[in-house]
Amino acid sequence: MKLIRCASGLVVCGSLLACGGTKPAVEPAPVTKNDPAAPAVSAAAAPSAAPANINLEDPVQRYSYALGVEMGKTLDDVNVPLDYSAVMEAVKDYVDSARTVRMDDAARESAMEDLLLKMQVKQESDRKAAAQKALDEQAQFLSRNVMDSTVKVTPKGVQYKVIKEGSGLVPKISDNVRIHYVGSLLDGTEFDNSIKRNEPMEYPVAVFMEGFQDLLQVMKEGGKVKAWIPSALAYGEDGVDPLIPPNSLLVFEVELIKVLAEVPAAEPAVAPVEEPAAPAAEPATSK
Repeated sequence: MKLIRCASGLVVCGSLLACGGTKPAVEPAPVTKNDPAAPAVSAAAAPSAAPANINLEDPVQRYSYALGVEMGKTLDDVNVPLDYSAVMEAVKDYVDSARTVRMDDAARESAMEDLLLKMQVKQESDRKAAAQKALDEQAQFLSRNVMDSTVKVTPKGVQYKVIKEGSGLVPKISDNVRIHYVGSLLDGTEFDNSIKRNEPMEYPVAVFMEGFQDLLQVMKEGGKVKAWIPSALAYGEDGVDPLIPPNSLLVFEVELIKVLAEVPAAEPAVAPVEEPAAPAAEPATSK
């Protein structure tokens, strides 16, 4: 993961599945093919059926079960209600030559478009709800955390606690710094660790996220702090998939190993200007 800014924002590797989310709920089962008059029965309300007697030592049952698990993985990414009895009926209709598929290509395509639209709407709704919850939780945490007498606040609002006092230079925005850091979410989930990589980061202060810039400029070379960077000074409402959700308060332990201060360019040497020599006096002549 990188904490530096780029044209498209702060960069962290990885991406979420397009339609991940909670396990799908179960809607009432449709009227079955064999009994058109039968009432729909909710699978959620019905008692769970006993597991089928499957012999995984049998080759056919073994690979059949494996195939079912792979199908289940696909269905688990669907974040809207599914009727699993309808799913299984469709599988049977398709693979059994004695049965007929009940939807033509156009109808299936239309149904899949409806499904994808519902998944996108649900995903966006879940994202907004999670983002608001994260914003509320970080506000509550920061209001409590600042009451700790050992917690200090930077000019822009980053809260931090000194672990080890430094004694060297304080970096300016134009300086380069060499640092070690551990980054995590408020719940303790670690998203990056330069110490584990044994790879200190060395960059200009100006290229880091706003909250990190603010923090570095109150530290001294050789110092170490624990800091809490509000989402507004970090990744904001976008977050960085999949490691950092929207509106995440970031927790860092930062060690400022070295300040590589900007060295002003030397003035070019200028040769002294010599005064022109006075013209030689003409020799006196006798009259």
